[in-house]
Amino acid sequence: MTTSTILEAPEAHPRSDRTRRRAGRAPRLLATAAGAALGLAAVTAAPAWAHDELLSATPEADEVLTESPEEIVLEFTGDGLTEGENITNQIRVTDGDGESWETETVVDGPSMSTELDGELPDGEYEVLYRVVYSDGHDEEDSFSFEVDLPEDAAETDGAETDAADADSGETGSVDADAASQEDPATAEGQFPAWAAVLFALGGVLVVILAVVLMRRKMTQVEDWKKAPRQPRDTSGSAGAAGEQSGDDRSDEGDDRPRDDTRE
Repeated sequence: MTTSTILEAPEAHPRSDRTRRRAGRAPRLLATAAGAALGLAAVTAAPAWAHDELLSATPEADEVLTESPEEIVLEFTGDGLTEGENITNQIRVTDGDGESWETETVVDGPSMSTELDGELPDGEYEVLYRVVYSDGHDEEDSFSFEVDLPEDAAETDGAETDAADADSGETGSVDADAASQEDPATAEGQFPAWAAVLFALGGVLVVILAVVLMRRKMTQVEDWKKAPRQPRDTSGSAGAAGEQSGDDRSDEGDDRPRDDTRE
């Protein structure tokens, strides 16, 4: 008779299964922690890697102003702009015709500004700037703004500009203008109108006087031609007159009485 022995497999211990599962989770937890640490490091280091840039501008880009600004001010991020020899930090302001309106550029820490050379008239203006940041990199960029003055303000600015131009003129020019206001003929370089009128009247009077004298002369000639002429006496009237005058002298010198009986 054969006897068979059946061996049963031992039951798995529950504690050993939990150990294996924990051992499988450990690599995944380590990978997750490493990824989180790398992400946190990247977020923390991002500001250190970013470049400085323009933070604000006065006036702002595309702004429409109803009065002329006095200066252009730019504010940048970072600790401040880099200054030194051969380092250019500059602002330029140009109008539609390419005329420049900026003055000297002034750097003050992270800001840069320039005063404008006079009142800006209506129109669009472009601001071009070049900066060297504290981290050493440089940037060139631009933006634009517009000036749209009210009509009454534009007329007032025009009148003030004309007055300023008149005040800034030389003394000789001012004296010449004053003399021109007193005598318009001096400013135009011509005789005054009343002098021209008098000159014309004098010429007319001279012509009239010449005509009158000529007509009078012609009248006298005509009268002389029409006057009757007496014939000349060529029969010896001069001898008769001499004898008569001689008789008169003889009569005057002879006081003796005449003897009329001698005939």
